[in-house]
Amino acid sequence: MNIGYQHLLLIVVGCAAAACAQPRGDAAEPSNCSVEVIVALQSAPDAATVADLGRVSGASLELVRTMTSNLHLFSLTAPGPAAECTAALERLRRDSRVRSVNLDERRQIQ
Repeated sequence: MNIGYQHLLLIVVGCAAAACAQPRGDAAEPSNCSVEVIVALQSAPDAATVADLGRVSGASLELVRTMTSNLHLFSLTAPGPAAECTAALERLRRDSRVRSVNLDERRQIQ
C-alpha cells in the first residue's frame, strides 16, 4: 500500500486536530459560583444587614432590586463550585432574619 506524503500529512493533521478537540481532564473548576435568589426578609435590608447576611452565609450578597416590601432579589456569589452556592443558600435559610430563600427561576407559560 503506497500512501503519498500529502495523504500522510492529512492523516497526521486530522489526528492532531481531534486530540486538541478532546476535553482535558485537568481543566480547572470555576473559581466562583453565582446565582440569583429571591429572599424574604422580616424587615427591609440595609447595607449592614446585607453585609452580615453575606458573612453568615459565607457568600457575597448584592441587592439587585426590591420586589415587594419583604421580597428582595439578590445576586449571591460564593468561592468555588456550584456546591458552595448550595451550601451558602442553606446557611442563609437557617438565619432567623430570613423567612425564605428561593432560586430566581424564570416561569414559563404552560
